[in-house]
Amino acid sequence: MEVVYDGQISGAFRGFRRDALFKMRNGSYWIQAEYKYWYHYAYRPKPTITRENGRHILAVAGNSVPVTRLNDVVESKIDGEFSGWEGDSQYSLVNGQVWRQSSYKYEYKYAYMPEAIVFRAGGRYMMLVAGTEAEVQREK
Repeated sequence: MEVVYDGQISGAFRGFRRDALFKMRNGSYWIQAEYKYWYHYAYRPKPTITRENGRHILAVAGNSVPVTRLNDVVESKIDGEFSGWEGDSQYSLVNGQVWRQSSYKYEYKYAYMPEAIVFRAGGRYMMLVAGTEAEVQREK
């Protein structure tokens, strides 16, 4: 067993769920690689990520889950209003990139200039905005 990261999660941790995304204080992003549900709220907890038998394991407060490191992550903000996912919506980011929703999902969620995180996982791009996410493709 090799320790890969021994530090802090950036911001609030809300446990494990399908495809949970974790940002560490060193700027690295990790995504939950296997389904496990466990709710636990903590602000900036101190996890350990180890490499065991070719897999990375994230351990927090006595619970653990396999994770995969993400290398293709864009952090920005929605340029203006965000009204959720409508099936074929287009989103302009303040960094100049434009992304379009690529699979159907409808969910209303209003926010003005919310943080947006776009990441590649499993061969597809996902956009996380205001606690909700959908599959997207880059337009510009």
